[in-house]
Amino acid sequence: MGCSVQEVNLEDIQQLSTINPRKQLKVLIHGWMANRDHIATVPIRTAYLLRNEHNNLLVGDWTNASALLYPVARELVQPVGYRIASILSRLMHLLGIDYSQVHIIGHSLGAHVAGNVGNYFSGRLARITALDPAGPLFSHNSRDAVGPRAAKFVDVIHTDGLVLGELVPRGHVDFYPNHGVPPQPGCETLDVLTLHACSHYRSTGYFAESILLPNSFIAIRCEQRESVNQYKGCQPVKKEKFSRTDYSITMGEVADRG
Repeated sequence: MGCSVQEVNLEDIQQLSTINPRKQLKVLIHGWMANRDHIATVPIRTAYLLRNEHNNLLVGDWTNASALLYPVARELVQPVGYRIASILSRLMHLLGIDYSQVHIIGHSLGAHVAGNVGNYFSGRLARITALDPAGPLFSHNSRDAVGPRAAKFVDVIHTDGLVLGELVPRGHVDFYPNHGVPPQPGCETLDVLTLHACSHYRSTGYFAESILLPNSFIAIRCEQRESVNQYKGCQPVKKEKFSRTDYSITMGEVADRG
């Protein structure tokens, strides 16, 4: 299966000649101290390119701002999000791309940037996926944090809660694989060496895998206190008119509201 990559400056819209306005548009946004070729970005980009018959793909590279000290970069999530959104808005207008075709995927600090892209469009975009949203210097009530009003559907995957990520529910659907906390499988030693980057990046690995293997991650709807409790199993929320099987939902690319 072939794939192609077109390296262009997003601001030079005339160069984006390979975009098919009839397809879905995926916009990938990296996190702090990262770039479009970062280890947390490449797996998702590669997975989408392997299935490029379904989507257009853009990568928003905000390296200059993301390379700043974390407190400074954290304060820039709104202006960076609005800047990316303004460029995206011109692209959508030029090519006739509808709000319903746009899906923004952001990791870490980029998840909050993605939320601000959605806020720029007043929540009219189809979907935002927040991959382990950054936790440090964000509170439950942070106005510039990604939230359910950022898009028609906001899904979140938490993998390094209480360290680099957070456990705060931010979307219409929040997933907590392995309780959403470190260490994620295979990161027991690496988290010590990478200061939790391994578990933090697991969210991007899970999402990338879900693009190529859509049914890999089946989740059960739970109360939040159960989903983050490492010592008890997760039991489905009980509603009399539904059976247990009605609580299943797929995490990742094919996720929906459930």
